[in-house]
Amino acid sequence: MKRGSKLALWALALGIATQAGAAAIVNPLPPIPRGVTVGIQRFLTVPRLPQTGSGVLIQQLQAIPDGSNRLMINDTRGLLYVTDTRGSAAQPWFDIRSQNVGFSNAANGTQTGLMSFAFHPNFGRDASKAGYDTFYTMDTSAPTGRASWAVANAPNNHENIVHEWTVADPHAASATIVSNREVLRVAQPYSDHGPGTIAFNPAASSDSKDYGALYIGFGDGGAANDPLDSAQNLTSPFGKILRIDPVDPDGAGPRTYGIPAGNPFADQDGARPEVWAYGLRNPQNFSFDPTSGSMLISDIGQNQIEEVNVGLAGANYGWPLREGTYARGTSKSDFGIYTTPTNTGSFTDPIAQYDHEEIFRDGHTLAGVGGAFLYTGSAIPELFGKVVLSDLVTGRLFYFSPDSATNGVPATLSELFLTLDAIPTTMLALAGTSNGAQGRVDLRLGRDDAGELYLLSKTRGEIFRLVGSVPEPATWAMLLLGFGMIGAAIRQRAPLAAAAA
Repeated sequence: MKRGSKLALWALALGIATQAGAAAIVNPLPPIPRGVTVGIQRFLTVPRLPQTGSGVLIQQLQAIPDGSNRLMINDTRGLLYVTDTRGSAAQPWFDIRSQNVGFSNAANGTQTGLMSFAFHPNFGRDASKAGYDTFYTMDTSAPTGRASWAVANAPNNHENIVHEWTVADPHAASATIVSNREVLRVAQPYSDHGPGTIAFNPAASSDSKDYGALYIGFGDGGAANDPLDSAQNLTSPFGKILRIDPVDPDGAGPRTYGIPAGNPFADQDGARPEVWAYGLRNPQNFSFDPTSGSMLISDIGQNQIEEVNVGLAGANYGWPLREGTYARGTSKSDFGIYTTPTNTGSFTDPIAQYDHEEIFRDGHTLAGVGGAFLYTGSAIPELFGKVVLSDLVTGRLFYFSPDSATNGVPATLSELFLTLDAIPTTMLALAGTSNGAQGRVDLRLGRDDAGELYLLSKTRGEIFRLVGSVPEPATWAMLLLGFGMIGAAIRQRAPLAAAAA
């Protein structure tokens, strides 16, 4: 519990004014130093079944909360696969394409589809209580004009739906759907920056106000620079973390979900009661500390900064006025003007951040934070209590101690290095794909019930597991020194570029 309370305190501290003056920023942050080296092992490869076409598009890995050691993986083109912590061959468990709900990922193959899933915290546990046979998906469809939440005078590129599914037997090898219900449908103006993670707080006890509350992440609705000013608009779903009670409050009546107690804008004029936090650009991934319930939000930046935020009710993370701890230009055409004015307390600054020049030194021109998890496993004692995060484009991994976020300054990052079969490697070497002149990993993170972490290559379907720390061979240290010298030369001035997503 202490970890969670500290995370909240750190976030509050980071929102206090600490930086005075206003100066243009060219190279915001120093290079990230080398950290520990850990071993990884091949866990499994998600199959390329004929019904999914060529390739795979895996997004998340998470434990089913029934204590069975089962793990679920989503292919955004419509399938959920089940495996276990032994790495058994992944088998199809649920296929949304067969459910006649208008599923489509045609609008944007990488940012639409079966984007996320969440099992009720009582799934498969106590048959006498609600949620025993229930799970939820965040999925997309072509425009229908039936959205219950839309932005006025905005285009409708596709629609994002939260579905509730009831299964005949939560312990069966595959899901037999006995009923489904549409909980929420949101019309999205552009093809990207839309639905992200949906999740329940795993630390909420059954008598807690947070038990059964569903958190929903939405990007700012798409295109560059938040053109509809959605992230700061409390009547828009975009650029937000929403919090709802997905249980139908009136049976066959018009309402399909409720508003949980404690939502910060429930009684505020000019705001939607579903909004829990706002001012985000593209929070594709958020995670919870399974012990304390503290939330970590990975927000993909646009031009300079990738950030990790502590989720707090009512927090404003600043987009598009700010990116990380920096203020952006006031014009919609200002893509690279960053200053450091005082944060007067209106915004909650990130607990950690890294800049795009950190990625440019590897020859890449794209960047995007792929996920952040507090490590609570036992395989790597050096990482216990630290937050591990990934850059989804390059596959590089970083970590930090939340204790290093002090006096309004985000935490200090270190880079996590990898070995496979005792041989130094990188995720780019293991799972990179062709992307013009440079490789791309599309790296996501997952976690099992024991708190161990998994590395997911989205477009190759390959999953690796972190298994332990290893000593550093001197030859590897010398090789990295050479890489560092080359990177330092590149870093002298790499041009600014837009983020990966």
